[in-house]
Amino acid sequence: MAELGQLILSTLVYFDIFDYPLTLVEIHNLLLDLNGSQSPVKLDEVRNTLDRSRFLEKRICRKSGFFYLRGRDKILSSRHQRYIIAKRKFDYARKILDMLKHIPFTRAIFVCNSLAINNTKKTSDIDLIIVAKKHGVWLARLFSLILLSIMRIRPAFNEAGRPVHKNMKDKICLSVFVDEDHLDFSSLRMGKRDVDFMYWVSNFYPVYDERGLYRTFWNINQEWLKKSLVNSSPCVAHPNRVIHAQTFIRALAEFLLRPFSVFAAIAQKAKFPKQIKELINQDTRVIIKDGLLKFHVNDKRMEHLEMFVRRYESAVKALKP
Repeated sequence: MAELGQLILSTLVYFDIFDYPLTLVEIHNLLLDLNGSQSPVKLDEVRNTLDRSRFLEKRICRKSGFFYLRGRDKILSSRHQRYIIAKRKFDYARKILDMLKHIPFTRAIFVCNSLAINNTKKTSDIDLIIVAKKHGVWLARLFSLILLSIMRIRPAFNEAGRPVHKNMKDKICLSVFVDEDHLDFSSLRMGKRDVDFMYWVSNFYPVYDERGLYRTFWNINQEWLKKSLVNSSPCVAHPNRVIHAQTFIRALAEFLLRPFSVFAAIAQKAKFPKQIKELINQDTRVIIKDGLLKFHVNDKRMEHLEMFVRRYESAVKALKP
């Protein structure tokens, strides 16, 4: 029980970085074990540990069905407020998703980051992962960006490749395009203790998936995910948030456009901001390769890992004699 108490504390500490208290079920589903020594844990075991652990009693609080670190009561109201904001953003995003699903070579769309867990601020982007047909990432990206630019809902960036934080509300951010043959994300980690990346991948929320690619994605990545997120399981999207599409016209467009994929790649690479060009394939932040385009210039994984370590050490030391 003592070891499980430490895992529960580490889970609460990580989500405290994002002002996100957890329910019992969420603690169970998101349980973090960076040492990879814990086998899957039953919900009753988590409940009993929360009820009986003196280690946790001194370090966490519970209120209104949520658990959080002592002294952090204010994040309860934050979670409720952000859930309401996320609901509005999902409703707004559905109109955009209904258009993006028709983009040639698009096969699936996953919501990610804060919106995937209903923890968005008013200024948060709506972050999406686009899964494309094999060899289709460049054309899928080209037509997706054209659509967002016409609608003026694409985040603005300066010459250095950093976001311009003016009028950024409800912008659609398409920072990852991956084709159906490159769904293994294990090589994108910054080491085996890349907590941000583990949760980022495990929380992908499939809103458009006509061919079952989300399940394929999960099956490919679950082995390395479950080494640290021992109770992780694939997301089941709410039916009201799932969209569908008729694909006949799109298939015809793909047949006609396929020869132009090379030209689409050349044109887009020429438009990359300076900072993106400098970071390409230097590490896992910006990756440009066959079947995968990833643009995370403002990557905070190391910053969040350092915050997690400091907060966990502080929580463990708290109230020690």
